[in-house]
Amino acid sequence: MTIGMRRAKPGVTALLASGLVLAATAACGSSGGNSPKSTGQPGGSGSTGAAGSSSAVVGTPADPATLASVTSAYKHFFSGTAAPAVSQQALQHGAAFKATLEEQAKGQYSKNSGVEVGAVSVRGPVADVTFTITSKGKPLLANIKGFAVQETGTWKVAAVTFCLLLKLQGNPPAACSDSSITSLPQ
Repeated sequence: MTIGMRRAKPGVTALLASGLVLAATAACGSSGGNSPKSTGQPGGSGSTGAAGSSSAVVGTPADPATLASVTSAYKHFFSGTAAPAVSQQALQHGAAFKATLEEQAKGQYSKNSGVEVGAVSVRGPVADVTFTITSKGKPLLANIKGFAVQETGTWKVAAVTFCLLLKLQGNPPAACSDSSITSLPQ
């Protein structure tokens, strides 16, 4: 069952989480390995996509300032109460996703979604991030593997992470097919 993007709330709210839970449930229900695998991005050999198994995060553990900055970007982006402009600013190449974020803001789904950031490891301008999407503070989908990137000196949620979540929903925007938007910096 696919949940329409129009029913979502600002940011990347519980709509995506619900879709991920459905995708994860479907993936866990089969032994055929239907869960999304590595994004093919740098360092992806041990990484899995959203709803993947818990593989080790690669790189050097983030220092306290980097951890705080990455966590802040994820919290702003995944907040169920964030305005689309706030989510856009917390996302790599956010302007490319403006229409998607605005479309999500038109409907109501959940005001209580959020994120908890676990491990963050740094590989130059890329951080490997393990995070959990929550609703009312309770986990909906735990230990998702994603990325953060430095864009103009600021840590942001990587576009490839958002696109992976959108692909699980079923109808990602064209920006998700543009490697100049979704590639991780070297």
